[in-house]
Amino acid sequence: MKRVEMKEKAKDIIKGKVFFSFIIVFLYGVIMSIPEALFSATRAGENNGVLIAFSTISLIGTIFLLPIRYGVVLYFHDISNGRDGKVEGFFAPYKEKFWQEMLKARLLANIYIALGTICLIVPGIYLALKYSQIEYCFLENKQMKYKEAMNKSAEIMKNNKMERFVLGLSFIGWYLLIPLTLGFILIYLLPYIEATTLQFYYAKSGFSSPSDQEVIFVDSAEVEIKDAPNEDFWK
Repeated sequence: MKRVEMKEKAKDIIKGKVFFSFIIVFLYGVIMSIPEALFSATRAGENNGVLIAFSTISLIGTIFLLPIRYGVVLYFHDISNGRDGKVEGFFAPYKEKFWQEMLKARLLANIYIALGTICLIVPGIYLALKYSQIEYCFLENKQMKYKEAMNKSAEIMKNNKMERFVLGLSFIGWYLLIPLTLGFILIYLLPYIEATTLQFYYAKSGFSSPSDQEVIFVDSAEVEIKDAPNEDFWK
């Protein structure tokens, strides 16, 4: 699937669902900002000891909320496959008890990205692209261990980093419209970006979603599924 095809598919997916899709992305941003907001609210007039304590609590809270990102990924995965996306997806990692592995994978990846950025900007970008698929990998296997998720993301992005980078750059024209529309364009743009990013994952990972499968029935019995995941997918 080429970049243009990914974006056209994304437009079809969010058609008629733009506003609620925006709410999902917006809620993610709000939830992730809660620890910092609480810290900022207590910052004025406090002594250094209290500030350090609240800063530590804010940091821990932000780290604990990292798996919330999966809720956005799951929502767009659901609507891409003809299902109703739900807000409850934000809590899926905690309810289904795979948040620890996801958290470890994303936290370790973020540490690598931060170190790469400190050294030079380019290594930081390289590592951000390398580990950009971590949350998506848990769509395939919620029992995945953190090292497996990181390795899977690295495998997907092998030889695809530049394409993913260019895909991101292709939205620059939309970003230029943000000040001109007083930010209202974000209602469409954010879901559009998320849906397109998911299509990139589908295309590069070989993940076969239900909507991509062709089921043949003979005498009311399911006998074949075309374009099903290969054997390595289930390992």
